[in-house]
Amino acid sequence: MKPAHLKRLAPALLALSALTQVHASELFPNLPAKTIGVQVKIQNFSAEDAAHIKDAGFSFVRFGVWSDSLTAKAYQKQVSDAFAAAKSAGLPVLLTVRAIKPLPATSATDLATAGESFANALSGLEKSYSTQLVAIEIWNEPDLETYWPTRHFDTTFVPFMSAVCKSLQGSAQSTPLVGYGFARPPTAGSASTVALNRIVSEYPKCLSAISYHPYGMTATQISNAQAFIQQNFHLPGVISEWGISALSSNGGNDGQASKVGAFIADVKKLGIPLTSLYEWRNSDSGSNEREKNFGLLTSDGQPKPAKIAAATQLNAQ
Repeated sequence: MKPAHLKRLAPALLALSALTQVHASELFPNLPAKTIGVQVKIQNFSAEDAAHIKDAGFSFVRFGVWSDSLTAKAYQKQVSDAFAAAKSAGLPVLLTVRAIKPLPATSATDLATAGESFANALSGLEKSYSTQLVAIEIWNEPDLETYWPTRHFDTTFVPFMSAVCKSLQGSAQSTPLVGYGFARPPTAGSASTVALNRIVSEYPKCLSAISYHPYGMTATQISNAQAFIQQNFHLPGVISEWGISALSSNGGNDGQASKVGAFIADVKKLGIPLTSLYEWRNSDSGSNEREKNFGLLTSDGQPKPAKIAAATQLNAQ
């Protein structure tokens, strides 16, 4: 991704990005002046990690919670320990919540019941951690079958999420909600756009922003996505996940560093209200070499060139 792409942005898009930047603090009151964070995994996130993340110039951490695991005491402790680690460095949290088990059925009634149950989980998390939350992100990549448990997005997503929004609007909610961590940004006629049009029109106060993951996109494509979201849903777009693996096909560690630095420079110029990088450490549990090597650090905590590139951009005036 090259900053040169920014030179081709239309004046209207530049005006849009400036407007978005102005309202970032209003959208996310717990977010510091800087708007770029990094993803961590709760099972290995420590206070030491948090201190290094803060020193590097990141302003928040993103981590995920599985709603259907929250009844287990050991898992509750893992979640609370992750929040405590973030708090030790003064880092607020973008909390992404989804279920990992298949939804019990696909009838409208059962989907509504499942949505209400999920909303209760969100409310419980918000009640416990509201002072630390930048936002709660509802789901992660539901437009991919792997992450949408009914595997029938077109027919089951709207009934489920409408029930979530309906349930949440009946209770006091101080934490901004963003959704739905789409693997690709909504576009004209896409399934995510069709779903969002219905949800946003029926529950216009449910979401504060639309979140998506612009892997492989140029600055111009990201700016176009931001404009499409604003124009169609009257909400800002935010980037809850972006990264580049240090594969040899990407130029290895040095290529990863170059692309990370360029990406941060681009989103700063675009004025996107919130952006989260994937991820802080390499993941030994990844299913292949690509998935294992997105980290700014090695899995044992050694800085990679990408960490230095990120810190340089984040701490630049």
